[in-house]
Amino acid sequence: MLRWITNWASHHAPTPEKRSERALSELRVELFQAEQRVLDAQMHADYYRSRIAFCEAVFKQGIEQVSDQRKRQEDVVHELRPGLRLTAAQ
Repeated sequence: MLRWITNWASHHAPTPEKRSERALSELRVELFQAEQRVLDAQMHADYYRSRIAFCEAVFKQGIEQVSDQRKRQEDVVHELRPGLRLTAAQ
């Protein structure tokens, strides 16, 4: 019985290999979450950059001209990227 307990304890003991295996999976999750936070921060920074650029343009040129420029840009984008066209299979 004592031998069985000793074998069981030595087999289930937290070895450095087992600890590193657990730590590796936890660290991968932490790395993924950190990368997500970086992507979110970049997205927020881009958002505020575009808002600042828009406000500066309105301040310098006036809302009418900025609005006309944005409409022209939207028209070009729509021409470059047409929507999906669904056709019926015959």
